[in-house]
Amino acid sequence: MNPGMTDQAQLSTAWLRQACHTRRKVNVGWWLARAMPLLVVAGVLGFAVIFVLRSRGMELGWSQVWPWVASVFAALMLTGWLLARRQFISSSQALVRLESELQLHNALTTAAASRGVWPALVAKVDDGWRWRWRAVGGPVISFAASLALAVWLPVAQDVEAKGPTVEPQAWAQMEDWLEKLKEDKIVTEEEKEEQLAKIAELRNQPPEKWFSHESLNAGDTLKEQLQRDIKQMAQNLSTAERSLNALKNYADQLSVEAKEQLLKDFDQALADMKSSALELDPELLKSIAALDPKNLKGLTQEQMKQLSESMKKKAGSCNGMCKNPGFLGDGEGEDDELADLLKKNGQGQGDGEGPGNGGITRGPGTAPLTLSDEENNFGTNKNEAVSNTDLSRAQVGDMLALQNGRHGVDKSAKGPQAAGVVQDAGQGGEQVWRESLTPEEKAVLKRVFR
Repeated sequence: MNPGMTDQAQLSTAWLRQACHTRRKVNVGWWLARAMPLLVVAGVLGFAVIFVLRSRGMELGWSQVWPWVASVFAALMLTGWLLARRQFISSSQALVRLESELQLHNALTTAAASRGVWPALVAKVDDGWRWRWRAVGGPVISFAASLALAVWLPVAQDVEAKGPTVEPQAWAQMEDWLEKLKEDKIVTEEEKEEQLAKIAELRNQPPEKWFSHESLNAGDTLKEQLQRDIKQMAQNLSTAERSLNALKNYADQLSVEAKEQLLKDFDQALADMKSSALELDPELLKSIAALDPKNLKGLTQEQMKQLSESMKKKAGSCNGMCKNPGFLGDGEGEDDELADLLKKNGQGQGDGEGPGNGGITRGPGTAPLTLSDEENNFGTNKNEAVSNTDLSRAQVGDMLALQNGRHGVDKSAKGPQAAGVVQDAGQGGEQVWRESLTPEEKAVLKRVFR
């Protein structure tokens, strides 16, 4: 093998490698020159977008931002590459650049075209291009710093965009009711959570829709339904407690019809409690269902008292939450209903007319009304005039006096008169103008009486 040819092959490889290096450096330079301004603009726009979103209450951290940043960065670099393609150079152009900087006088171009030999390598190949790292790194640092500042910079929340911070009152009221029902062991924790889940569905919608017509209507409907369930529970507990109390303590004073009515009321209240939309505490419901209202003698006075007070307390709690004084859950009016039931069945004590003694064993009715023989004279037949001589407080329109009188009517007869006939000569100016005046007098009068 010819050593000269071997040297030429090595020189060709070396110079072409140097040309590729120059070509890559020039092309990357053009690429970055087109992409860096886009990065600066994107950094400013990204800062504005992230800052506005955070000011409107959106929580943005690096975990949410970095995928978007990477996508935008890749898109900008691709755009810069597309814009810089026109300025890219080839390997032959890179050889020309090297010839110009090293003053080789077209030696590399002719050697690449196989019209000459490759020149010897120089100690330091300089293509004349220098990297300006500040121009390259500045836009990149600006892009990253803008996005980092937008994520970490503390911002004041935009009140209008953030939406209301106060929830509709119905939600909080329902939550208070459910918490009270749970504390008093009226409903279970599962029932409470089930009702709270309905409220959570309303709360999960965007805050700006909390006070919309649809949201408020849904909240009011849910509140009314819960309130009706609580009221119904209170009424059922009151009815069951009243029926058991009457059957236990006043069974001897009740007729067969009254006992049947109380048993029917208890069974109906128990059935309503079992099928209620608001589920009663299973332990309380089990203890009530285990009772036999037809045979309450097996219960001691202490057991009956404890169960009665428990039912009365829970019913009172329900009525207290819903502000419903019509039910008897608080114990008021219970004796009156029992007394009315006893009176209706003719089992009251103290037969005969007259006032009762009070309590559930009062008489058969109220005291009869009687008329006394003694006459009371209140002087209602005497008429007295009312007068007031102090007119300091009189107002416009107040009547000062009233007296009888007659209109003055002219009763002299008047005969028929011809139309247009003047009966008198007139008075004042009329009389003057009816007189015959000379032209001079008329002129004077016209000047005076214009």
